[in-house]
Amino acid sequence: MSRSRARLSNLVQRVLSGIVLLPLLLLVVAWRSPWGFAAVVSLAAVLAGAELLSMTVPALPRARRAALLLIAGGSWWATYLLPAAAVAIFPAATMATAFVVLMSPGDMPAAGARLAYAWALPTYVVGLSLPLVLLHRDVADGSQWVFTALAATFACDTGAYFVGRALGRHKLYPQVSPGKTWEGAVGGLGSAVLALVVSRATFFPTLTWIDVFAVGLPAAILGPVGDLVESLIKRAAGAKDSGRLIPGHGGMLDRIDALLFVGSWVFFYARFLR
Repeated sequence: MSRSRARLSNLVQRVLSGIVLLPLLLLVVAWRSPWGFAAVVSLAAVLAGAELLSMTVPALPRARRAALLLIAGGSWWATYLLPAAAVAIFPAATMATAFVVLMSPGDMPAAGARLAYAWALPTYVVGLSLPLVLLHRDVADGSQWVFTALAATFACDTGAYFVGRALGRHKLYPQVSPGKTWEGAVGGLGSAVLALVVSRATFFPTLTWIDVFAVGLPAAILGPVGDLVESLIKRAAGAKDSGRLIPGHGGMLDRIDALLFVGSWVFFYARFLR
């Protein structure tokens, strides 16, 4: 298959997956039960964590990987139930993770890297997925804020993708992600702000113009940073995608990498700055 046909096939898969998954995602966010939304997000975090471990520490025995996922999932729910205790929960999860890796370190030259990747599970995947559910549960108009975070993230990603394909000439960070361009980044920024304008005009009229730019502009920066962080991990691990769960998109971590960063910012802004 030629490169152009392969790109077209991938685009078709992305669009079809979006058509199927987007309505389900909107229903989940609109779900009035915070417990239901938390359950869905925690499942996504565990799936993304499993992909992370499969990429980065494939030689670690399955029982050890399962133990790491259990620690991460337990710390996720403990923090959701007792967010004030996070200052104790996350150090405990970090120490428990270190103990599991220490029990099966493998070859010494790469043992430190394996420990660092394992530590990324409770800090990167779990730690950055929690603000989204706390935003949904603990902030006024939580569902609307989550919709806004999703809109900004996906608009930035989509705008960057299409503008980059059409106009991209100058590489943004070729060592980590050769496909990203500065032109695409500008397209993503404009799309993220536009998504906030549309949000204000439709389902979230209490957004101010300050909110539009205070959320949209950082989202247009943090979303690509989240994407680049995951690309860095994949490149270091020699993986193209984190998994094959979603046709055209790769794995769960591929789909939520930008949202982890954007959702954390939106929670911080809506909870503490607005």
